[in-house]
Amino acid sequence: MSVRLRHALPTVLLAGAVLISGCAGSDNGPKADGKPTNSAPEPRPSPSTVLPEGIVKPGTALPVGDGAWTVTLQGFERLPAGAVPGVPAGSSAYTARVTVANQRAQIATAPRTAVTARYGTLGRTAAEAADRSTASAEEEPQQVRPNGSVDRDLKLVLPNQAQGLPVTVTVEATEEGLAEPELLFFEGALPGGAVGSPDPQAPQGAPAGQSVTPLGQWNGHVRVGKVTVSGEGASRTGSLELSVVNRSGDPMPGLGTTLRILTGQDLHLAATVRPVYGYRDAAIAPYRTATQTVSFRVPETAVGSPVTVEAVDAGGSKVTFEGVL
Repeated sequence: MSVRLRHALPTVLLAGAVLISGCAGSDNGPKADGKPTNSAPEPRPSPSTVLPEGIVKPGTALPVGDGAWTVTLQGFERLPAGAVPGVPAGSSAYTARVTVANQRAQIATAPRTAVTARYGTLGRTAAEAADRSTASAEEEPQQVRPNGSVDRDLKLVLPNQAQGLPVTVTVEATEEGLAEPELLFFEGALPGGAVGSPDPQAPQGAPAGQSVTPLGQWNGHVRVGKVTVSGEGASRTGSLELSVVNRSGDPMPGLGTTLRILTGQDLHLAATVRPVYGYRDAAIAPYRTATQTVSFRVPETAVGSPVTVEAVDAGGSKVTFEGVL
């Protein structure tokens, strides 16, 4: 091989390597954003499976009292038919367990827990099955050994249409000597495939300038459902659903709404239903809706006449709903 060829060969090989590298880079090299041109888009979690901050899945231990305690909710399990007495037709009983664990190195009194379960998009409140055997035990303060725990078994009754729907559980844990509870939120799907159609999402608000809203529609963050009447004569009972939306990332203290129910053209005050006294008013999780069934006595002469429901929130703001009793 000539001297000139020996000197030229490395230059040719280097140029070929650069050319090959450039071709490969034109297919798979990073773009300006640093991502390969032929890479698949990164998968994003489905919105239906993403929980807002402040809500966790069942099985997650949440701290209480600066970590002195943890509270864990185990997922719901469906009980066999007949296991819980008094379950109405078209409904099923479920059990869930709340575990309170002592994280300290000394015996201490466990926090009291109050549990509220709400299902579906509207957050209808599940009924808790009466269990006298455990009710008295839960009223007594429970001592827990170091690193020990106590369990509370819940029995809830939900309609069969709730199968497969999300259930949001509010646990209010109150430590000994304190008046205000710490709020914990868990959410998971009820066992079984979805039976009923999902509830409609709450709208963003009522039309501007709407002074009176038909029963069953939303006005802002509040909805009062249509009234249904049952019973005969003087024992007639009316019932309706009160729904409140929490559109913030912070817990909402509760529905906090008083209902004034007036009948007839003369607006006779038939009933006043208040939080706590008239219905359970547990805290509402961030970006969730709570719906509570409210019952009241209906005057016999008012059946078939107009009904007006005034919803008054904790701040005194009023929204008026109208319909027929």
